[in-house]
Amino acid sequence: MQILTGSAPPVAVSALASVQYNSQEAFVATLQNGQVWRQVNALGERAPLKVGARVTITPGALGSYNLKADGASHTYKVELRS
Repeated sequence: MQILTGSAPPVAVSALASVQYNSQEAFVATLQNGQVWRQVNALGERAPLKVGARVTITPGALGSYNLKADGASHTYKVELRS
């Protein structure tokens, strides 16, 4: 129920240690806590993520996850790589 209401606790809150982009402009974000998250819904537009930015990962519907950087208006669908 918390996922549906948007009140589910975050899975991770950490600073962005590095970000890499593939040829489709999807990102792979490594957090300072060691977790690696890959964008799953890239639409050919590079996400404006900056190293050092604080990001929050929250659970989404149907087992998905959402990444949002502090101060950003857009949320990105991601999956845990490690």
